[in-house]
Amino acid sequence: MAADPDLIALFARGWALTRNVAPPAPLRGGLYIEVGKPDEKARYLFATFEPDVIAELARTIHEPWVYLKICETPDKVRAVLPPGWIIREPEGWMMTCAITLAPVQVSKAYVLSIEELGIAVFQATIRHGSEIVASGRVALLGDTVLFDQIITDEAHRRKGLGRSVMQALSNAALDRGAYQGLLSATEMGRALYQTIGWAVHAPYTSAVIPG
Repeated sequence: MAADPDLIALFARGWALTRNVAPPAPLRGGLYIEVGKPDEKARYLFATFEPDVIAELARTIHEPWVYLKICETPDKVRAVLPPGWIIREPEGWMMTCAITLAPVQVSKAYVLSIEELGIAVFQATIRHGSEIVASGRVALLGDTVLFDQIITDEAHRRKGLGRSVMQALSNAALDRGAYQGLLSATEMGRALYQTIGWAVHAPYTSAVIPG
């Protein structure tokens, strides 16, 4: 299951937009993003898995929290990593979807709003009183839209709030000319997104030297 390099490049650009960091730059065979956070200093993103390239790059990185994000299965990535590296999550996935227009409903206990955060980024938020209980962001990338940071507070899960955030963001993206959705998901997230029409595009593995 090979990833489309153009689609992964869009993912990298959109991720940088939603996180308000510098755009990705080509470096050492992948796309490099300077993140600047204590638990993620930077990340390299690779659409294709070239074992020799990944192994050599990993050998040159000695500081913690510089991630290698690779569109390949964990077992294949793990096999080329030097000592000290770990696979951060058991399994991850790049996913795509043809987004569609649909009404958004939340119960009277909640209030949903959409806020533009810039030319190409906007956020959906659901509040319960003054508390934010669900939210998500998207970055517009021409006819593609990246969904990111889709979060629901644990106390308010299984009430359809995450789905409402996704649909509100989809509607806003369609209104702005996008029709293809893109996101990365954990294994748990994959199962949820597949129930609302998303399909796996490629495996997605995260490797890092932990601090």
